[in-house]
This record gives sequence, structure tokens and C-alpha cells, in this order.
Amino acid sequence: MSLEVVERSLEDPQVWRSLFRILERNSLCAIATVSPQEEAHINTAYFAYTPDLNLYFYSYPETHHALNIGTNRSMAVAVFDSEQSWGLPDRGLQLFGQGNVASGRFAREAERVYDRRFPAHAQWKLPLSQAESGSAPRPYRFRTRSVKLFDERAFGAGVFVHATVPARWTTPPRAPVAAAPFTRRRAHGPV
Repeated sequence: MSLEVVERSLEDPQVWRSLFRILERNSLCAIATVSPQEEAHINTAYFAYTPDLNLYFYSYPETHHALNIGTNRSMAVAVFDSEQSWGLPDRGLQLFGQGNVASGRFAREAERVYDRRFPAHAQWKLPLSQAESGSAPRPYRFRTRSVKLFDERAFGAGVFVHATVPARWTTPPRAPVAAAPFTRRRAHGPV
């Protein structure tokens, strides 16, 4: 099988549906960061997202990836279902952009979308004022700049769709409001 990369707009309804289907059906992501010594680091985290492609995760500020984000905001995030089977249609996505500690309105947005997606988080978390003052987990914001999408059911075998997030991004009118509470779905159930 040959691989092909095609450029598409995020405003393409097929791209938009596929992208948010993958985000909605998966709760874990792999986060790649770069250290001050230019060494790669990867971490897995639960995530929540917004229609304008902000991804949020919580992390302790002393972790490698949090320290890396403090010195180099460049990040990449991979989202995929690890229970996919070789030889069947696959899907997943790679997001590229920048990360930082979420503060102010972004910290409130992180808390809101995370609580909605993971209802048990509301009992687990510390009040935001406590989290900001100590070494408790903090919300981090990943701002997506470009997307590489792989959805063989939607785009065909071996086709990667690349899309850039416009600088002045406004979400399409029928974009999902925010992730519903996460529920596990079958890896190869109906689309």
C-alpha cells in the first residue's frame, strides 16, 4: 500500500466530522515535548478539548513534560485507539502546536471541559486557587496549529489529510460544543 498526504481545509465537513469523531472516542493522548537540551520526551495524559481545537490536560508542574513546556512551548499530540487491529481500517490523528500552563479564562475553560468529559474529576481536583499556588496538578493548554488526520474509513486506505488551523480561527457553525462525558466505544463498531 502506498501512502498519500492530501491538503484539506478544516472547514471541510468530512474533515471536521472525522477529526471530532476521533477526539470524542478517545480519552488518552500522547504528548511530545522537547527539553532545553533538545531531547524528545513523551507522556500520556487524559485530555478534554474545545471546538476551536484547544486540548487540555492536567499535570504536575515538576514533571519532565511540564518543565519542557516551560522552556519550549513546541508540542505534538497523538490521539488514537490502541485497540485497532492490523489490516482493518485505522484512524488516528496528530496535532502540532504550542502548549503552556492554562491560566485565567483558559484555566476556567480547562476545568469546565475536563469536568464535563470526566465527571469524577470534579471530586478529585483541588480548588483552582490551591492548584495554582502549590505543586498540585495544573491545567495545561495545547493550542493546535495544524492537524494530520488518518481515517481510512472516511478518506481511503493510506491517505493522510493535512490541515492548517487558520490564525484567526472561527469554528464552523455546526461544531460540537464540547466533549460529552467519555464513554468507551468498540474499536471497530459502526461509524
